[in-house]
Amino acid sequence: MPSRTLIRGGQVYEHGGDIHRPRTADVLVEGSTIVDVGPDLRAEDAAVIEASGKLLVPGLVNAHYHSHDTLCRGMFEEQTLETWLLYTLPMGAGRSKEEIRARTLVGALECLRSGITTVQDMLGLVPLTEDNVDVVLSAYREAGIRSVFSPMVWDIPPVAMVRHRDTLPDDVQEMLGTRALGAEEQLDFLQAQLDRHPAVGAQHWALAPFAPQRCTPELLRGCAKLSAEHNLPVFTHVYETRGQVLIARELFGEHGGSLINFLEDVGLLTPLLNIVHSVWISRGEMDQMAAADAGIVLNFLSNLKLKSGIAPVLDLRESGVRLALGCDNCSGTDVQNLFQAMKLFCLFAAVSDPEPGPPLAHEALRHATLGGARAVGLGDRIGAIESGREADLVFIDLDDIAYLPYNSAARQLVYTETGRGVESVMVAGRMVVDRGTVTTVDEQALREEVAGLMRHFVDDYDAVVRSRERALPYMAEAQRRVWSQDIGMHRFLQRTRA
Repeated sequence: MPSRTLIRGGQVYEHGGDIHRPRTADVLVEGSTIVDVGPDLRAEDAAVIEASGKLLVPGLVNAHYHSHDTLCRGMFEEQTLETWLLYTLPMGAGRSKEEIRARTLVGALECLRSGITTVQDMLGLVPLTEDNVDVVLSAYREAGIRSVFSPMVWDIPPVAMVRHRDTLPDDVQEMLGTRALGAEEQLDFLQAQLDRHPAVGAQHWALAPFAPQRCTPELLRGCAKLSAEHNLPVFTHVYETRGQVLIARELFGEHGGSLINFLEDVGLLTPLLNIVHSVWISRGEMDQMAAADAGIVLNFLSNLKLKSGIAPVLDLRESGVRLALGCDNCSGTDVQNLFQAMKLFCLFAAVSDPEPGPPLAHEALRHATLGGARAVGLGDRIGAIESGREADLVFIDLDDIAYLPYNSAARQLVYTETGRGVESVMVAGRMVVDRGTVTTVDEQALREEVAGLMRHFVDDYDAVVRSRERALPYMAEAQRRVWSQDIGMHRFLQRTRA
């Protein structure tokens, strides 16, 4: 008989219930699944977890993340995305298996400690080998987090990310990357991994063509075919920076100058598509996405840190396009924390229109749970606390100072919670954080391991920084040229010139 757990006496946050003062109820879990939610449940053979004084929240879904540069946390400030790539691309490539395992565990544990039970890892795995795939999947199983894994693929070199790249000297272009694997080789690799590691338990798959401008139509059509055959969600970076609008208009003329049109023309604009960032998407393209039931994953933290701009929250809401939230790289945001992302969603909406709008805290929570679940292809399995769904739960300690006084669960989760109140975390019915202690991984041993790895990592990073100094003036000039052209939309704060 499957193991049974009765979580007794907690306040259960239900999307359709009282979002300010959730009802007190019990949650009965059998194996990995919630089988009942209600008052005074009875299960004589069940282990009991007392949840009085706790707020039970659906596990949060980090719908966009890259684990390849987790060890670069805290190394960058005041970098544009394109310049940042000069450093992060080499620091995520060709690393040891020990380092790959450690960086995967660090990111996973940070997610769990901040209430994230599902992470979509859009991983730049260089080299793209089965051994490296095995290390990553094993680390996620070890941590106990629900993972949706997608090795990134591209067959147009990374230098294509830079508009006006023709102005860069050959050696600077080489720093960004001028080589790529072929489309057929990568598609065969993806199919082989799906065959080797069928989705089971808390391990799931997605597809990740890096970006439309980084992939040939052959590769994108191949991803569309795999997506349809295996019912897999697709994630790709679109309109993260201003320069990508110019790339679309100048290099994709046969598709109307639109990356969304291009994705539609190669068969990817379907309900399985999620485009990441969308800072510089036009209103017409939002409507096009909404009509196709395609999704957008917002990553405010990295867009701010890497000087990309502010995604148009109110226009996205009005278009009806489905939304999810992500945290992105640890080097681009420095933190895996969806409480910050939810708060920014509400605050950016607030300063987008001087007229008061509807309260958004509960909506932000939906995007971080049900929206993320839908994005990663698990819309009917996670994201809510109800019978039949996976038991991915977060126990929030209502004795934390963030809830003194306690007036609204939704608003205080979004506006006052930092992650400090996360006391326990359950994934698929298994308690992976229990009253502040991670039960799956020896955190102290991991700290010591990372400290040892960082001695070599920092030396390698310092060498990369020195080697990139020559590139900086050329990158800055290319960036100025991007900003010298009027594209008819604004995504930055306006400075006072008087």
